[in-house]
Amino acid sequence: MQGISPDQLEALKSRVEQTAAKLTAEDFSGLTKHDLVGSILQAGIQGYLAETCAMDKIAAAASDIVYNRSPSYGTFSTEMNVSYLFGMPRNVPFSGVVMDVDQVSSNTESVDNCYEDWVAFNRSSGMRSSAYEHLIPERLFSTEEEPAEGVSTAKALALAMAQGQRVYTLTQDNSHNLSQIIIDSEARSEIQNAIQRGYEVTVHQAPLNVNGWEGSGYAIIDPENGVGAYKISGGASGGWSDISTALGVLLNVLGFGASGLGELEKYVKSIDNILGGVFSSIARIIGGLGVTLAGFDAYVSGCGLGAIYGIVAFGIAGVALSLALGLFLGPFAALIIGAVISVAITSIQNSIKNSYC
Repeated sequence: MQGISPDQLEALKSRVEQTAAKLTAEDFSGLTKHDLVGSILQAGIQGYLAETCAMDKIAAAASDIVYNRSPSYGTFSTEMNVSYLFGMPRNVPFSGVVMDVDQVSSNTESVDNCYEDWVAFNRSSGMRSSAYEHLIPERLFSTEEEPAEGVSTAKALALAMAQGQRVYTLTQDNSHNLSQIIIDSEARSEIQNAIQRGYEVTVHQAPLNVNGWEGSGYAIIDPENGVGAYKISGGASGGWSDISTALGVLLNVLGFGASGLGELEKYVKSIDNILGGVFSSIARIIGGLGVTLAGFDAYVSGCGLGAIYGIVAFGIAGVALSLALGLFLGPFAALIIGAVISVAITSIQNSIKNSYC
């Protein structure tokens, strides 16, 4: 509604502390997923809304601006990437946490009724709010040994400038410069649409790589009032933080401790083993069927017993070789090499058939 009250933050702090105390005492009764993970994420988004409101009020007082926070909302969530094989999920790693603040709204007026001061404050408030989308997750998940690093529009633009990239401010007058920018197709389309509607877009020249995150940051601003959207590649109106430390913190909260990553690794390996077993079963079925059909074909063609034995023997040898390679090379390499062996064995079997039948 009109901001986050101190009472709300105190109540959230109390719930997190109670959960921490129960985990320390190894008393897991009554704990829910929200107690273990959701409360941390809720602390992040509520902390963001509270801190940006406080900083805006301080900046407003220094700029002779009357400031009141209006209803605002957003999400703070974990993110995972699912990789598929033949339509089946093969791997589900956590890749980070995402703060996606869809709306930070406020009612602002200049004390002197100065339009330029009002627009300037709105612009500075937007960029400041963008910066907190990486600062809050970094504070929440960083440790002294492993600092977490987040990305927001404000940080992406700063990193790009530090790397020597050009930063463009695009309008309808210079929209042709968009062709000089390397960015994903979805973001490019969004930028083109914004420029056509008369908005101003600030974007850097090329994608960044920040601890595994690859993408761009860009701001879409309505020049008449200085407000707009501060976005990163992928469509989020917010910030991303790498999971290297964040996942460790969450696993510790979940009670896995240092063994959490090991458990995750075992899970991934078990999926590989299951798939390996599926491929092996497929190879056995196809190989056995192929050998049977080859022998039957030789029999009905009137071939001698020597030819039939030879055809079947080479088929069995091919299947055995494919399965043996699968034990050492893994299911995917075995699938490819097994196909090559199958072609070679079929050629040998056809040669025997042509010679004796």
